[in-house]
This record gives sequence, structure tokens and C-alpha cells, in this order.
Amino acid sequence: MKTALESGNYPDARKPALSDLHMNSEEPTFGKLLRDRRNYHGWTLKEVSKMTGLSVSAISKIENDAMSPTYDKIIALAKGLNVEIADLLQPPNGIHRHLQQIMGRRSISRQLEGQEIETAFYKYNFLCSEVAHKRIIPIVVVVQAKSRGEMGELTTHVGEQYLYVLKGRIRFHTEFYEPVDLDTNDSVYVDATMGHGYHALDDEEAVVLINCSSATPNLAQTLREMVKEKVLKEERGENKSAIQELRVAKANRPVPIKNRAARLGAKKYQTKSA
Repeated sequence: MKTALESGNYPDARKPALSDLHMNSEEPTFGKLLRDRRNYHGWTLKEVSKMTGLSVSAISKIENDAMSPTYDKIIALAKGLNVEIADLLQPPNGIHRHLQQIMGRRSISRQLEGQEIETAFYKYNFLCSEVAHKRIIPIVVVVQAKSRGEMGELTTHVGEQYLYVLKGRIRFHTEFYEPVDLDTNDSVYVDATMGHGYHALDDEEAVVLINCSSATPNLAQTLREMVKEKVLKEERGENKSAIQELRVAKANRPVPIKNRAARLGAKKYQTKSA
């Protein structure tokens, strides 16, 4: 006896047969992708209407390419279906896999080799930067900010973020939670659309590894532009007095005992050389 999968007779009428899904070689339209996504999850038009707030008629017209969705409708679809806008332009997992180009991308970063960007209190090193359109963006950050003031405003961006403390201790701030202290080898996973930020503790710099992920193909560029904007603001002199005060405070911090001897030795050597 053939199984339901072999015969194509599904006991659940909502489960689509493979032949019901669009599997041709033509470039799929927005409506076709939306219909494939709905069929793949077994959703009815009424259920999608309830999730998105759009009428059944509007969804049906979009799926059949009888109506081009406005920006507001695209936002409603993405929010209601709990996906990013870029996801709506891609087939759901498991569909059109034969159309996907097989790629074997690889990138190696040796000894933290990458694209470096430095602000007043943070040094960002974007690893494996030669690979474009990555879905995961690895960044090593040297955290020199030692207070909430030096950290600055909380930041937000699309996608999700995983942070792992490689060295030192940090205080992690978020928009909706109380600050939490993380030691070496601690980690945190957050929704990056929620405001977040961090600074070092114990008057010593910390080092963290960050992995940012999103379906948005230009996430790396977005993150770099955010950092570069901070640099440009500093160069333009915005909040110059505040930044200068923070840098003076940073320079006047007491040197940890274990580092004091090394620094004094370096000064002594420089005096002898002179």
C-alpha cells in the first residue's frame, strides 16, 4: 500500500501537494511568492487576513497579480506573517530549491584580519569582509567605554544579534530589560530591533564577538554605515565638548596595578633612549 506522501492523498486537506506549488523556471512575482508561502504553511486566505489586517479580497488580488501591493500593505504582510520584507521576496524554505544556485562560499580571517573602524570608545573589526551579502555578520569589538555615558545612546538595527564575551567584563543594556553584567565566556542573544548597548567594567577594556543576522542582504553595509556615521559626527565636532570630556576622563583613569609596572618600565626605557 502506498503512503499518503507517495500517493499524494493527504488526510489533511490544507496540506498542499507539491504539484500545487509553483515550480517553474520563471521569475516568481510577488503575488506568486505570497501564495506559495501561504500554501507552504497551510494558511487559508481568511487566516492570513486575520494575521495581517488586510481583506481577503485584497490578499487574493495580490496573489493573482491583479493588484500591486502598496508599501503599507507590504509592511502589514511582513509584520503579520512575522517575516522581514526581504523574506517576502524569497521563496519559503523548501520551495524552489532547484532554482537556487549551488554556492560554496568560504572566507578565512587570520589573527582578526578584517575591516577595522574605530570610534572614540569602540574598535570594530568586521571579519570575513570580502564576502558580500552574508546573512551572518561576525564582528570583534574592543570595548573601551567604561560607563553608560561613554557608551552613548542605545542602537537598533534589523535582525538579531548574538554577543559573546571573549575578554573582560561588560554591562549589557537593553531598551526593555534591566542592565545585566556579563563575565568572560558569558553570552546574550537579543532582538536587534530593541535598543541595546554595552560598556566595559572594572576600568579595563573588554573584547566581545558579535554575530548579527538578518534576511536583509545588505546588513553588513548597514552596520558599517552606522559605525561610520558615529565617526563622522565626532569629526564634525557634534557633541565635541562632551566627547572631549569623556576622552580626558579616559586618559585620567587610574592604571590597573598589573599594567602600571609595564607602563612605568616603558617610560623608563624611553627616558634612557632619549
